[in-house]
Amino acid sequence: MSHPVRLFLHRLASIIPRGPKLLRPGATISLGLLLAAGFLVAQSSVASALSSTTLSVNGLTGTSNPNCTATTPCKTISEGVTAAELLSNTAVTIDVAADTYNEQVTLSVPSTDTLTIQGAASSTTILNDGASGSDITISLGTATIDGLTISGGQSSTGGGVFNNGTATLANDTISGDSAPSGGLGGGVFNNGTATLANDTISGDSAPSGGDGGGVFNNGTATLANDTISGDSVPSGGDGGGVFNNGTATLTNVTVSGNSAASSGQGGGLFNNGTATLTNVTVSGNSASAGGGVYNLSTTAIANSLLAVNTPGGSCFGIVTDGSYNVADDSTCGFGSTSISNSSTIGPLSLAANGSTGPQTEAITSSSSAFNEVPTSACTLTTDERGLPRPGVGSNCDAGAFELQPPPPPAPTPGYDLAGADGGVFVFPTGQSSGFFGSLPGLGVKVNNIVGIVPTNNFTGYNLVGSDGGVFVFPTGQSSGYYGSLPGLGVHVSNVVGIVPTNNYTGYDLVGSDGGVFVFPTGQSSGYYGSLPGLGVHVSDIVGIVASPGGGGYFLVGKDGGVFTFGNAPFFGSLPGIGVTVSDITGIASSPDGQGYYLVGADGAVYAFGDAHSFGSLPGLGVSVSNIVSIVPTPDGAGYWLIGSDGGVFAFGDATSQGSLPGVGVHVNNVVGAVPTG
Repeated sequence: MSHPVRLFLHRLASIIPRGPKLLRPGATISLGLLLAAGFLVAQSSVASALSSTTLSVNGLTGTSNPNCTATTPCKTISEGVTAAELLSNTAVTIDVAADTYNEQVTLSVPSTDTLTIQGAASSTTILNDGASGSDITISLGTATIDGLTISGGQSSTGGGVFNNGTATLANDTISGDSAPSGGLGGGVFNNGTATLANDTISGDSAPSGGDGGGVFNNGTATLANDTISGDSVPSGGDGGGVFNNGTATLTNVTVSGNSAASSGQGGGLFNNGTATLTNVTVSGNSASAGGGVYNLSTTAIANSLLAVNTPGGSCFGIVTDGSYNVADDSTCGFGSTSISNSSTIGPLSLAANGSTGPQTEAITSSSSAFNEVPTSACTLTTDERGLPRPGVGSNCDAGAFELQPPPPPAPTPGYDLAGADGGVFVFPTGQSSGFFGSLPGLGVKVNNIVGIVPTNNFTGYNLVGSDGGVFVFPTGQSSGYYGSLPGLGVHVSNVVGIVPTNNYTGYDLVGSDGGVFVFPTGQSSGYYGSLPGLGVHVSDIVGIVASPGGGGYFLVGKDGGVFTFGNAPFFGSLPGIGVTVSDITGIASSPDGQGYYLVGADGAVYAFGDAHSFGSLPGLGVSVSNIVSIVPTPDGAGYWLIGSDGGVFAFGDATSQGSLPGVGVHVNNVVGAVPTG
């Protein structure tokens, strides 16, 4: 079959064929080395002085085990640490499953090692001791604590975390810890080198005259993208949020709602060392003096906002003006390039403001901070939220917040239908996005197109034929085409589907026998196995769908049997639940990859994992036998069913934007669809 469009598309000259490792339905394999048909593909590695080891902790199913393997995980984090200490010259990661761990953890990491305690997420992996002593003590060495909630600790130095080594706290929630009886650092006490990134430090305290309700720094501390809020020194101590007695650098941090009660000083920050604040919001803090910042030494502040701090004003003590700050009083002593004592900052409200990071005080175009910084002085490329400077206008905004232009109106959500001849129909008809070309429009005559898949950011689409021929639209674009089977001299007639690989940097083709071909050939990601490579002999595979992010894929057969590869999890299949069918035509993943839909030719929908069923055609009393695919909406709250005649049925939040019968077009060769908008 001739495919003249391919004449102007780049071709590659080799292929990764079907893979070799055994996988039963429901199992998952990660292939680091792939050997098949004379081709060896190995992921490159960089030599390191440290070998790498992963240990596992699962309090629900773990046992007291000196090895902490994935199959026999340890029951406590401390057991994992003990196992790690038996190793040397090793970078050890302890994977901690979601659970609540009532224990105290002490880390003494040899200088030749590094240790990472990796929680599932701070919302689900909780270290809560509630007894006297720090929840986590890092007495020496290099350690990372990632994805934990650390709460309930009580220690005179660091109720939550005490660090005397080199520590990274990332993606953690440190809350409800205390340093009683005049202690230091309710949440964190740092006596070494500490990096805090994307953490929330809230509701910690240093009661009875202690200092540093949230953080007490006596060493070198770097804080980025953190939120320090609701911490306190309620009995006359200093530094409700942060007490700095060393060197502290705060970037893209929000310090809000902290307090130094009674005669306390520095509701947000008390500085007795060297502190640098850039893109920082200090708001809503309170103290008898320096409601926002109390400075006894060197504090440099740039592109930050200090406002609504009471009753002691934004600052006590003259700070170094790093330029383009905003304050609602004159207590900080900012110079002429900053805005002080301004009644035209505008109404401020601490909120997420379009960010998943720290909350910020948003300004409007009527604020005195708007476009206050000349273009030549816009040395910071982002604001506290990580959004670009400049935003609106050619100048930048003073303070930590950069006003952004409103987002463009979202295109009407719709879909493209593809026919076996490569004809593409876009709905709603007449919309400006969604259509990028078709084979009939190029004068290419085929009748074997079997699938359509979007290119990166839905800026185009690929069509695939049963012979593995791939066509990219819009034609001539720099990304989207990575090769085809005819271009490699491979002759097949049983390709049934196509999916994008990781980050849309390629695609996988699948045959009815479950054979998988990855493009571009030779790339280190994208291929995770195939059925022939596992010794599984079938001829009824009808679809493939990638897991979100492209780290694996699901294959489905006509009987609803599901096979998973890479990081694609298995949630069930129709044979596994005793459902006997022979008309499954498609599979689609839920947006988070924790479920999938199967659809039959009669429009019956089967949901597995977190995929939610919103209805089916038999359930509505509609009798058809030509449904060819199911297309979830981007938010996973609905789906479209597509018929071979271009009929479209909408369920959940999916809305019908039109169909071929509805516009008087009569075909019987639609093979699939992709969402637009």
